[in-house]
Amino acid sequence: MSPEKSPIPVSIVRCPDYDPERVLGAIKACLAPLGGMKAFVRPGSRVLIKPNLVSPYPAEAAVCTHPEIVRAVGTLVLGAGGRLFLGDSPGVVSMGRVLDKSGIGKVVRELGIRTVPFTRSVKVPVPGNGTRRHVFLAGEALGFDLVINLPRFKTHSRMVLTLSVKNMFGTVVGTEKAGWHLKAEETDAFADLLLDVCLAASPALSILDGIVAMEGNGPSSGDPFSLGLLFASPSPLALDLAAGEVAGVPAEKHPVLRRALARKLPGAAMEDSEIIGLDIREITRPVALPSSAWRIEENLPAWMKRLAGGSAGTFPVLDEGKCLSCGQCVKACPVDAIVLFGGGRKGGTVDRGKCIRCFCCQETCPHGAIDLVPGRLLRILRLMNLA
Repeated sequence: MSPEKSPIPVSIVRCPDYDPERVLGAIKACLAPLGGMKAFVRPGSRVLIKPNLVSPYPAEAAVCTHPEIVRAVGTLVLGAGGRLFLGDSPGVVSMGRVLDKSGIGKVVRELGIRTVPFTRSVKVPVPGNGTRRHVFLAGEALGFDLVINLPRFKTHSRMVLTLSVKNMFGTVVGTEKAGWHLKAEETDAFADLLLDVCLAASPALSILDGIVAMEGNGPSSGDPFSLGLLFASPSPLALDLAAGEVAGVPAEKHPVLRRALARKLPGAAMEDSEIIGLDIREITRPVALPSSAWRIEENLPAWMKRLAGGSAGTFPVLDEGKCLSCGQCVKACPVDAIVLFGGGRKGGTVDRGKCIRCFCCQETCPHGAIDLVPGRLLRILRLMNLA
């Protein structure tokens, strides 16, 4: 008989706000059941911190990882004798611009963290039960002794929730992200890609910023709300499963976890892990999900999809009242479906015939100017309470 595997620990603690001392104390408490930071970081280790730097938003917008999370984790890594680096690859803008706008840049300077923008793509094998043999990740994200994943607790217009696994998509070079959205157009295919990227990037520790989370049309245009929680685990999947339970989103409704379960990946099933610190039943807070969360047409047979012509889905629309015609949505779109008006008029049009509903435009818009609206058939189905 093979020895019984120990359950994967997922530690959850309360933290009411981003007061620096409270955050530092809460992260210490969250890591304590895992052995503390010294269980992961050895003296002299090269440690990469991977926050969520999706787009240039201020800390209070709850879009990027909060700077005080970076400060606390960085302080603990340095205290354990680690050599500290920070990297990410925003989809359109430079990492430096996001660091400055989010407030993380100040922390980087104060702690002396070396930044490593992800710009050079290299082939990396996918270990274990991958759906592909290799993925292309930023070479600058590789070769570290330890990767610490620092996601934000948010909803996501395409993947329902964006947590630990999804945050590692930032190790794909920003200019190549749009192409992967095009190659993995179906939701389950994209979820498989995210899992393969996370397996290849192999974060050793994930700490989820759920002090102020986001619901609604995340990951950039949703509504911040106080959740008051921090999560930590050596398994991004086990952490995401616990966070999904807190958010009222079971695994079968979360594409990443649904595909992880189908692939029998460790950490994807409840029996794989052990929750430490808080009882999930006492901290459950169902979140408002994006209007695009359920892609009904993906469950239709091919002939019905052709008849529906995409009208059973949700589409991005530029809000002329918020749009500044910066052009980031145009750069982010993998199929060139967006055309700005020009001539001094703000906003633009989205060609629904081209749009693949990856919502890269909505995710990267720095002004929250992309609305998601239902197609004609979806509106009818919702009126009939069928969607």
